[in-house]
Amino acid sequence: MAARWRVLATPRSFFEEGRDAVEWLTQAGVEVVPSPVDRPLQEDELAALLGEVDGVVVGVDRIGRRALAAGRPRLRVVARNGIGVDTVDVAAATELGVVVTNAPSVNADSVADFTFALLLALVRRVVEADRAVREGRWPRLVGVELRDRCLGLLGFGRIGQRVAERAHGFGMRTVAYDPVPDLAAAERLGVRLVSFPEVLAQADFLSLHLPLTPQTRHLLGEEELRCMKPGSFLVNTARGGVVDEAALARALQEGWIAGAACDVFDEEPPRTSPLLQAPNVLLSPHMASHTREAIARASRVAAENVLAVLQGGRPPNAVNPEVLR
Repeated sequence: MAARWRVLATPRSFFEEGRDAVEWLTQAGVEVVPSPVDRPLQEDELAALLGEVDGVVVGVDRIGRRALAAGRPRLRVVARNGIGVDTVDVAAATELGVVVTNAPSVNADSVADFTFALLLALVRRVVEADRAVREGRWPRLVGVELRDRCLGLLGFGRIGQRVAERAHGFGMRTVAYDPVPDLAAAERLGVRLVSFPEVLAQADFLSLHLPLTPQTRHLLGEEELRCMKPGSFLVNTARGGVVDEAALARALQEGWIAGAACDVFDEEPPRTSPLLQAPNVLLSPHMASHTREAIARASRVAAENVLAVLQGGRPPNAVNPEVLR
């Protein structure tokens, strides 16, 4: 079958763990074109490519107004193969008539698993222990238990709820704050919904699961970090911008909290982040959702969204559905 449409896919994972989605699109008449480089594309690079495709599947590439405008009138859809769309100028896309889609829920279990992986590695000092043994040392490293401790969740959507399920298995008490709380899920999971200040004050372990919006940018700054318990721990698998990195680095250096684990950063990779030099912090390269299963699911959902738009239908997960009216 001759290709009817051309779609650029920037994530390498789309052609590896997501290859079934590529084959499915190909069979539907879509030529899937890989990114020319193995890294997130810059605005000028995208601007040079988007005019030659009908759609694009993106990871963490930043797609702004200039790139979107360069893609019109041919470009019809931008599909994130994940949940967050903070790297896409949705307002500009809507103005230009480009549909933006995402893939909600597909990575909830993967992120929840990794949240606990970070938490356990942090409080049991696993990385420090590994490094010591490799260096020929045999230190006495003391950690803390999770049972009967309070887990605080900032954000109680799909991922926050999966984290709460895992916390129950560790015998933890869980409190959560969400601006739009899911009362039924809280009751089902035995989670107590509280205010934002109460989460900060009660949590022995604070885990972040909020999207990055103008309202949540630097939601955790110096004032909020000082409200956390001395000896508490912070885990961020949401978005780097939710936390003021300079304030968090200072909190770690001065001992306001005991430690932190960050999978996400304001700038990625975090070449100049003050967290690189901070003590008692674990850092990972935005990998919480990187499991074979989650990537395969996300790739399939992104492919379904793209094909629905190209065929003139309604995609399952439109972020700006007003474009379709």
